[in-house]
Amino acid sequence: MSNADLSEQERILQEFHAGTVFLSGDKEWLAGKNFFVVKSTVERIVKWVYESSTGLYPSDPIPVGSYNEGLHLQVENVSNDFDFLIPIRYNSKLALRSRIVPNNSCSRPTHQLPTYVFRNQGMRKLPDKGLPVFCQGTKMLVDIEDLAEADVKIYCDKPKPKLGEDEEEDDFDDPASYKLEMCQESLSHHNLDPEQILKDFHQYVGIALNPEYTHPRQNDPVFQHRLFPSRVPRIPNSIRGNIQLESLDLRGPAIRLVFKEGNETILVKLVPAVRKAIEFSNEWMREDLTHLSDWWDGDLTNEKQSFLWKVQALKEVGLELVPKGGFWRLSFSCAEEMILKEVDADGGQRRAALQLLKFVNQTRWTPEYGKILSSYHLKTLLLWSCEIYPRKEAWETLLSSLKTLLGLLKHTLAEKRLPHYFLKPLNLFNKHYKASNDIYWPLSLETLAHEVSAMLADATAYLVPSHKSLRYLVNQDYEEKSAALQEFKERHREELKELKRMEDEHMYEEVEITEE
Repeated sequence: MSNADLSEQERILQEFHAGTVFLSGDKEWLAGKNFFVVKSTVERIVKWVYESSTGLYPSDPIPVGSYNEGLHLQVENVSNDFDFLIPIRYNSKLALRSRIVPNNSCSRPTHQLPTYVFRNQGMRKLPDKGLPVFCQGTKMLVDIEDLAEADVKIYCDKPKPKLGEDEEEDDFDDPASYKLEMCQESLSHHNLDPEQILKDFHQYVGIALNPEYTHPRQNDPVFQHRLFPSRVPRIPNSIRGNIQLESLDLRGPAIRLVFKEGNETILVKLVPAVRKAIEFSNEWMREDLTHLSDWWDGDLTNEKQSFLWKVQALKEVGLELVPKGGFWRLSFSCAEEMILKEVDADGGQRRAALQLLKFVNQTRWTPEYGKILSSYHLKTLLLWSCEIYPRKEAWETLLSSLKTLLGLLKHTLAEKRLPHYFLKPLNLFNKHYKASNDIYWPLSLETLAHEVSAMLADATAYLVPSHKSLRYLVNQDYEEKSAALQEFKERHREELKELKRMEDEHMYEEVEITEE
């Protein structure tokens, strides 16, 4: 293709991005205004939640997600979504170890976080090494036997039994066994349970939005007898009336609110999160933190530097523990934001290219096939692409940037594997459809692979069909890839229809596929 044709394609893509995918002007101002209104209201709600929970949520909400990362879309007649982490008070430190529990292990891991077990710091007040924990996929678990073997101080509601006159302490009980029993007893009374956290948080938010409440603890007898009751910011009923609290879904980590702001309907997700509690061991960094070479067999010249950036981000902002599906799960929202903060510092077009890809996924692929690819899949794709293609030349134009992303997406779909950016060896293509036939998972990825091949052949013709062949010659490769796509869709018409139905009705499980 000639330089003139490439310049024409670049112009069309830039116009399409500015005129359809990411509108500026009034749309940008409206998105900023909505964010300010939502954030100030969420801050008030969290102060009510702090009172309702007697101090469990002491900090301001932290904006996260696509809008905060600058990876969002600004599309006509579509409102932006806003996500916030709500920090949970948690006083213990946790030491993340490198460990996989064998299937035949007699250990007893639990999904609950101990709140009254602390690591002894010793005579010299050394830094807290943290309670030993480990992860399986994104699940964070505490092995009670490991906990009992550590040098810990245990608080629980079970007093130590008194010895009889003729009994000696060594005869009465095995110290190791008694310590294990104390750990179990403490955990049974003092813990953060992920499901209970979500249920309570949902209830507290409901109180904050209830017009019958002037204070979250107004029905508490202890509060009623206080001489100087605590104060909370007022939430006018006019604001409460414009906010709808959606029903609780324990499969996800978020409490969902729907804000009505003028003609805008804004989805807001509040995610309770334990932050800055994890101490990373060098062993975990070395063994369980994903390296580029764990899955990529191409150029690895940038691997060491990019890995050090990853480690630096984790050490600086840490990770989060969020409640999802009955477990505390490792989340890397703040670390990902830090890595992507200066993603286009060299003048590249990475963000704009990702926005084009998200637009296609939201407006074409998801409506036709279901939500096979999520925003998190695409963000992970961008993170890996920046690591695999560090040179500026791959990102100088919107066309080259889009082709770089599409090339890697095609590779991951063909391999049926998109590794988690941080957690080895977790595959993010992890759906298991609830059907007697097991064809649907590979079919979903193969279908998107055909779409990506056509788009990669000629992104402009794929995105803006009205421009096809008006200014440059028909791309024969694009015509062949488009024909192959249509033939594939026709051949699998009934299966694709069933795939879409299962996606729409959430007839699937997200299983964490690991590769040992």
